Amino acid sequence: MPFLNREQIISLIDEKKVFSNKSLLKKKVQPASLDLTLSDKCFRIKASFIPNNIKISRVIKELSLARIDLNKNSLLEKNCIYLCELNERLNLPKDMMGKSNPKSTTGRLDIFTRVITENGKEYDFIDYNYKGKLYLEIIPQSFSIVLKKNTSLNQIRFFQGFNYNKTKQIKISVSIKRNEISAYKAKKITSAIDINKINFYKSNKYWEKIIPKDNYFIIERDEFYILRSKELIKIKNNQAAELEPFKDSFGNFRVHYAGFFDPGFGNSKLGTPAVLELRAYDTPFIIRDGQLVGQLNYFDIDEVKRMSYGTKIKSNYYNQNLKLAKQFK
Repeated sequence: MPFLNREQIISLIDEKKVFSNKSLLKKKVQPASLDLTLSDKCFRIKASFIPNNIKISRVIKELSLARIDLNKNSLLEKNCIYLCELNERLNLPKDMMGKSNPKSTTGRLDIFTRVITENGKEYDFIDYNYKGKLYLEIIPQSFSIVLKKNTSLNQIRFFQGFNYNKTKQIKISVSIKRNEISAYKAKKITSAIDINKINFYKSNKYWEKIIPKDNYFIIERDEFYILRSKELIKIKNNQAAELEPFKDSFGNFRVHYAGFFDPGFGNSKLGTPAVLELRAYDTPFIIRDGQLVGQLNYFDIDEVKRMSYGTKIKSNYYNQNLKLAKQFK
């Protein structure tokens, strides 16, 4: 199958097609993806960029405002732009490419991230036969964050071949229930969040509960919301899926982050809802129960026979409903 599963990614590592200067590489392999990790090289920069045919080292010299030492816990301030070199490097064959996506926790903390490659012409896509370093642009948006080297904010999925087709797709909508907690809205003034502190922070200091009086509420401009899908999602062990937002004609908002769904997600019961991160732009927007926000695309992979998503690999969101990031109590 074109999308690689856990065992096939481990084979890539054994063959030095994916390598790192850290020994933790294989520990970061998920059922159908690899967690990417920060090195100690990080810079606060003036602006986002796409390198095209310019060396990233040259762009750093042009845009760098300060060097951030990730050998120790370091503060990344919200609404500032950072560029960090990743530990992982690639030596992909001619028929293999990659695609990166924020991890679930990254999205739920409203950390905008995207992978950049040398000579890359678009974010998050690693071209066929790519050989070289990976970089991660990081923009904390709702909260300042504290992190250090070897932290994982993004993941990469590998694809082999030149053609792939969706095997199934389902539309995803939001669930809003009258007189129940239907969403969380990020508060504007908070202290920083240490990414590595799990089940630590009191959610009411960072989030406002949204309890609508009807089956809708207004999402305000430039505010960040956590909601859940109306649909229950189930990914079999021989499938992987990816959530993509609908185009703008479906509403004056965007699903803030698309996401990977690993083999085994929701597979232990009737299914599990997706957690959605939404942000309105331009104007406030009424969002109603059942409003379409995205599409879940399913792809076949070789079956993951062990270590699929769930309790055995200590997945954080295997049994989620409307769940905030793992840092909150």
